[in-house]
Amino acid sequence: MQGLLLRLSTLDTDAESAVRVIAYFDSLVRDHVSVPVLLTATARLTQCPVGLLDAATGRRTRVRADGTADTPALPGSVRELSSGLGAVWMEREGPAHGLDEIVLERYAAAAEVTLERAAALVHTARDPALVELALSAETGEAERARALRLLGFDPATPLQALAIALPDQGLASGLRAMGHHVRAATIGDTEAVLVATTLSAELPDAPRTGTGIGPEPPGASRVGVGPEPPGTSRVGVGPELPGARAAESWAGARTALRFTGPHDPVMRWSDLGALALFADLPEQAIAGLPDVRAMSRLGEESLLAVRALCLAGSVRGAAQAVHLHHSSLAARISRAESALGFSLGDQPGRMRAHLALVLVRLLC
Repeated sequence: MQGLLLRLSTLDTDAESAVRVIAYFDSLVRDHVSVPVLLTATARLTQCPVGLLDAATGRRTRVRADGTADTPALPGSVRELSSGLGAVWMEREGPAHGLDEIVLERYAAAAEVTLERAAALVHTARDPALVELALSAETGEAERARALRLLGFDPATPLQALAIALPDQGLASGLRAMGHHVRAATIGDTEAVLVATTLSAELPDAPRTGTGIGPEPPGASRVGVGPEPPGTSRVGVGPELPGARAAESWAGARTALRFTGPHDPVMRWSDLGALALFADLPEQAIAGLPDVRAMSRLGEESLLAVRALCLAGSVRGAAQAVHLHHSSLAARISRAESALGFSLGDQPGRMRAHLALVLVRLLC
């Protein structure tokens, strides 16, 4: 039905057209669409900006006919929703269309149902089971799409999955407080989080998320997961993919989580590159590598010295990074070289050491 009704401007102001408008919104309600999908569908129908105020969150959203969205001021004329759920409105420039009133009426009715369903999901704690369903690789396409809609996501909208090592130090709730659309569930020993946003540039003060293989280039990417993860929170961030491919993002997030450590608590799957392949190696094979065994036996001071040298590329640069005199750091590096059995004085040696450092994390 939605495909049969694309633009209000193509319809006459007769009873048959009014019935088609009603059927259009009934179809949206029947499909359990989310608020963003309802807004986009209404704007496409009317070919003008439409808005919605969610009274529960105080959020105002306006979507234009081309699908772009923003957060506007509340206009002077709105249609109030029942039970204090909020309000909706249309912003048509020029003369009104003969069906505008019935569109606004049906849009308001659909918004009430959609907002009530969203509130019911929160209060009945259905999110965890739906999140698991959306993230499972065994879930069928139609079943995943339905789960995403019930969670308030459009299956075509880009999502990112986060894998947070328990105990979660409040990262999911922090994202909600920032206004992100977030759904979470505990899966095994990991908090699984789905976020309808691109997590790439909102964490300017977070620890950098390099893989520890060579010095990071200027402007290295950071993970935008809101405030810096407090305490011992370790977070793997999956790739940004359409909701229909949420299972792939979740797999990437879990892989990235394995590469996190005390000095790199946040890791993006997209930053791992070819290193992600090592996550598929059997732990027994990794543990049997001489470099990994030698690196695992180093003390904390030596590990910090090796890591700093590999990131900085020089003893002086590493000493400055860890606030030590360069001669003190050089002594630690010398002891580490004796234990490792190879020199860290050249790029191949440092690359070898960095790879061993990364592989040690996969055994933790």
